[in-house]
Amino acid sequence: MAGVWAKRVGAGIGVAVLLAGGFVVWNWNGISARMAAAKLRSATSDDARVELAGKLIAAGKPGVTQLIEVLRTGTPEQCSAVVMAVSQHVKDLPPDDPKSAAVCPPILAACDSFGESGTMAVLDLIPELSRQDAEACRTLIRAGLKSSDNKARLRATRLAAAPQFGLKKEVVPLLDDPTAEVRRAAMAAVGPLGIGEPVIEADELFRWLNDSDAEVRMVCEAALSTRGLEPDLIDAGRKLTHPEASERLTLLVDIQRGKNGVFRTPGPWLERLSRDADPAVRAATARVAYESRLSFAGWLNRLIDDPDPTVKRIAEYHRSRAEQLQQTGFPGR
Repeated sequence: MAGVWAKRVGAGIGVAVLLAGGFVVWNWNGISARMAAAKLRSATSDDARVELAGKLIAAGKPGVTQLIEVLRTGTPEQCSAVVMAVSQHVKDLPPDDPKSAAVCPPILAACDSFGESGTMAVLDLIPELSRQDAEACRTLIRAGLKSSDNKARLRATRLAAAPQFGLKKEVVPLLDDPTAEVRRAAMAAVGPLGIGEPVIEADELFRWLNDSDAEVRMVCEAALSTRGLEPDLIDAGRKLTHPEASERLTLLVDIQRGKNGVFRTPGPWLERLSRDADPAVRAATARVAYESRLSFAGWLNRLIDDPDPTVKRIAEYHRSRAEQLQQTGFPGR
């Protein structure tokens, strides 16, 4: 009886030793991964950081968990090292390879928790990550578009233009980005005529013909050309949106003279100018509308109620003249 009991105790001790050993091995993997992550954070060279990130990938789930933590809280250099190591690890693997599946999906699942540096770095992984989950990549790209980092916005803008992501509409606000390089990329993404409906109309692009950056102006003009706008029409759009009122007034002169046949239908141009911020332009618009013998519409009534007394007076005078012409049967247009 004592022998049986001794065997049972021995077996129980053996199981406990095995369980304890397994726990130590499992826990050691986590401890080892945390140690490697700490070394990565203290490393002073790119090569050392990439090597340590590679060791974390090789450590399996505990290591990938530490990589994700670096992307949440790490410096730009640390996050770049993580991305480089992941890229090297998955670049030749098919999306369904277990080695790729062990790394990419966890990164994608955590992407909305990354810090600024992590988000910017992971944008470079989009080609690899998109093979796993395009929707999660859209989340990353959207975060990049709203980043305070110029380089992140630039990368995200270029990625958003790719057909598989369908994020061109979300690029439109970046046409007003304070950084010229980002504005150029945004214009190149949404300006030219592409597949499907445009996300911004041609006449809405006119004001970038007067951008402070020469390359933005050039890209805008090229984009309008792809939409079938002739040079004379593009020049009219440039004058229409010019920041100087004197230039906008020259457009009214062009309309009055019917320059180059662009203004065969001057109504839409005049309506736009009737909403100009400068009262001199609004007043001149009323005069040109009369001299163009337009059939006046609602926008002239708006000018008659203009807050500027001079504009109001001139608009009333020209509407009165237009009504006299209509009574005599003079044709408008």
